[in-house]
Amino acid sequence: MKLTRRRTLLGLAGAGSAASLGAYDLTADADTDADSAERTVTRRDVDGLLTVADVVHPADPEPFEPLIRGYVGRLSDERTRALLGTLSELDALSYDQSGTPFRSLSAAEGRRLLKRLGVFTVQSRPEGTLAERVRFHLVNSVLYALLTNPEGTKQFGIENPVGYPGGFSSYTE
Repeated sequence: MKLTRRRTLLGLAGAGSAASLGAYDLTADADTDADSAERTVTRRDVDGLLTVADVVHPADPEPFEPLIRGYVGRLSDERTRALLGTLSELDALSYDQSGTPFRSLSAAEGRRLLKRLGVFTVQSRPEGTLAERVRFHLVNSVLYALLTNPEGTKQFGIENPVGYPGGFSSYTE
């Protein structure tokens, strides 16, 4: 898939919708939230999110692990539970259809499963159908994690995202 400005802007728009949901809890102590959320996120969960990252941005997902782990670590406990619950439901659906959990699928197989589910054509809703929740909790969260960090945006050809030092000037070039 060739990355164009239009696709990058669409990705940023999708990530922007996740940003508007208040992913950061600014009033709580960041260290306490990171410790409590980090305990609940297992390696299997991170592998599932990396599979989502591989589907929405087919690059080597390994450099994305610290970004995704850090993002999930900053989520509130309620939001983390919802994200992990949705990932668990997606794993169960994948296991029913292909005999393997979602985290074990290749990028092409994961893309086919998400397409069959209708994830790419639905609105993202935190309390909606499985497709809407996958779009909200998994796809938008992964895009937000990738597109709000300089390490993630380098994969999209943007050196500094807006909000980081030098971000505006690199964005306008």
